[in-house]
Amino acid sequence: MLGVLAVVWGALCVRDLRFGSVPVDFVVNLAPIAESDPALQATAPTLVVLEHGIGRSSWSLWRLERALRAHGYDVLNPGYASTDGRGVRDYAAELATAVEARLREAGEHPPRLAFVGHSMGGLVIRAMLARPDAPRADAVVFLGTPQRGAAQAVALGDRWYYGLLLGAGAARELRPGSSLFAPLGPVRAGAVGVLFGQRGDTEGFSPSIPGDDDGRVGVAEAQLTVAEVQGRLAQRGLAIGHFRLAHDATSIRAVLTFLRDGRLDTG
Repeated sequence: MLGVLAVVWGALCVRDLRFGSVPVDFVVNLAPIAESDPALQATAPTLVVLEHGIGRSSWSLWRLERALRAHGYDVLNPGYASTDGRGVRDYAAELATAVEARLREAGEHPPRLAFVGHSMGGLVIRAMLARPDAPRADAVVFLGTPQRGAAQAVALGDRWYYGLLLGAGAARELRPGSSLFAPLGPVRAGAVGVLFGQRGDTEGFSPSIPGDDDGRVGVAEAQLTVAEVQGRLAQRGLAIGHFRLAHDATSIRAVLTFLRDGRLDTG
């Protein structure tokens, strides 16, 4: 029995050995994906780049990855050590290298390029797209991303366990007003979709976040203004908590419809 468990553990950690969240991320993504919908199939060769949030692993987007592949998309879900003390721009440079390598494999016929980022992963994507050498993005979808910082990073930032669990690098940059945000500039993409979680009232789930929230990020914190994008913008709130945004069937369908038609349709 121990031998079997060791083999399973090794298989889970092949691509994410550095991340302690792997077992949890794997288990919550075990749910089967919905049957492939012909109406949501990719209409052109498209590479979708996924980026998970802080303290998570690429397995946290595994259910979304499987759904994308089932609908004809190529997927890059690299993972990054989000709590190792580096900053968001460092992770953006790492992501840029991975994307460049994948596009180089495509040769003279590069696919359409789309990005989906959960939580801080969306900021890593924004930082990558702000680089002068960034490729053009056809679409970007943000899932619960704190676009201008998170009040909870201020409320919890001085507690002893915050740095222990999330590191002293990117976690500190999530505070509103940090030096991370101003240089990001507008999101440069053909179409930008924003999905945010909400409780549906004026108080939300967390007392440390003003207004409604998903338990980690406020509704106001997750939304973008027209001035903050260079392209079409669509936004939608879902009655889903922060972590579920990454793997819930409703948000997955919204991502699929946005990549296909530019709509955040949850069915």
